Amino acid sequence: MFYIIQFKFFSVCFIRKIIKFGLVLIYFVLGSKNMTNSESGSLCLFRLFLFLLLINAYPGTYAQKQNVSLAQCIDSVQTNSYLLRAEEFNTKATARNINIRHAAGLPSISGDIGAEGRFLGSEQYSFAQQWTMIHGDWSPGNLISKTENLARQQLVTARLKQEKVRIDGICRVTSLYMSVLQKQKQIELFEKRLAFLEKHKTVAQSLWKAGVKTRLDVLQTETEISVTLEDKVRGEMEIRNLLQELAVLTGFKPDGILIGNVDAASLVDGVDEKQLDMSLIIENPMYKMLQSQVQTQQLQLSDIEAKQWPHVFVGGGYFVDGDPSADGNFWSLQTGIKIPVYQWKEIKNRKSQVMLRSEAKSLELHNLERELSIHVTNILTRLEELKKMLGVSQKRMKTLDESLELALLNYKAGWITNLELLAVQQQVTKNMIRIEAVRLEYILNLTEFYLTTNQVGKIKDMAASYAIPGEGF
Repeated sequence: MFYIIQFKFFSVCFIRKIIKFGLVLIYFVLGSKNMTNSESGSLCLFRLFLFLLLINAYPGTYAQKQNVSLAQCIDSVQTNSYLLRAEEFNTKATARNINIRHAAGLPSISGDIGAEGRFLGSEQYSFAQQWTMIHGDWSPGNLISKTENLARQQLVTARLKQEKVRIDGICRVTSLYMSVLQKQKQIELFEKRLAFLEKHKTVAQSLWKAGVKTRLDVLQTETEISVTLEDKVRGEMEIRNLLQELAVLTGFKPDGILIGNVDAASLVDGVDEKQLDMSLIIENPMYKMLQSQVQTQQLQLSDIEAKQWPHVFVGGGYFVDGDPSADGNFWSLQTGIKIPVYQWKEIKNRKSQVMLRSEAKSLELHNLERELSIHVTNILTRLEELKKMLGVSQKRMKTLDESLELALLNYKAGWITNLELLAVQQQVTKNMIRIEAVRLEYILNLTEFYLTTNQVGKIKDMAASYAIPGEGF
């Protein structure tokens, strides 16, 4: 939708420029018929210069603001996050451990070239030796104990940590986006209140001039207008600050962002809290990451067991022997097994250390499961209570609307004071702000539930389904 709107806008601006250029060009030609060549040329150049200035100053050439949806912000924060990119590199680095572990389970081959001279006190019995050898070394424990699985599990943990960083970024952007929506709604209601106050000011001035009311009513209304304007300016300042932070996180220009509105009433009415599955907390990235860390600790035992297996080595080479008393040059072959016998309880202590750490991670996992259960339960409870609060506020709104109509009639009849009328209207505005705040708080809690249970797709679907046409959400 945004691309279509942008293309249409560009097309209209382009056509306007072409028409304007054609008209000015005709003016140049017709206006230069009765002039000399030098006068005509200089005047045309001057007019052309002015025309170019007008084209550059034309509002359509400025960078236009664009509607930025919540889905766009979610996508942009993932491509613009330094932390997420850092975790991507960490994940790639962790993936290399699989190849390293795999290589450790295979024999290693090395070469040895050397020379030495022996001087035994007699020049006639001094000689040299040179050799070239190849050595093979193998630790079969790494292959038998499958230590490669440890690296694979570490890679799973790294990917889950990356997912957690991704969800944290989305959560922050979503919170900012909702805050902007809330402030925009408040400003919209402030503008409605200002329109009411301006209309009431006109009525108060008419009644004052007619001698029915005093000028105090007008001054009181003007004071209320200035207070509302101050609230509106404060809200706009807060929006700018929120958009600045949102722009830094997403990469958009802060002066080019327009946050689209959402049909909050339809969204809230369309949600059935009973269908929100609490068991999905097991999909939480932090929970899954701790699960993976528990499994990683358990796989550390295979790494320890691999070092208990015998170490096999083999080698051979050719010796150039200059010893005059020896039989001359010769071939050499070596082979052996290094068996770990006693290591002063190092293996036992390391296994105990791994088991203790595994138990600690298991307890952290159980604690996180408990905390997530509490958190999600609170979210679901808040959603139900917010919907009840919304019902109460909507009933109060009907009463306040009726009270405002009566207050206007009573004010014109002189039965109530101006302050009493303004107080009723103020209550109407506050209740409208309260209703919008409750709706947006409901949406924010709903997105919090989806983020906690790692259902980012649901947030995008929700934003697409309840966006106001032409504005995005």
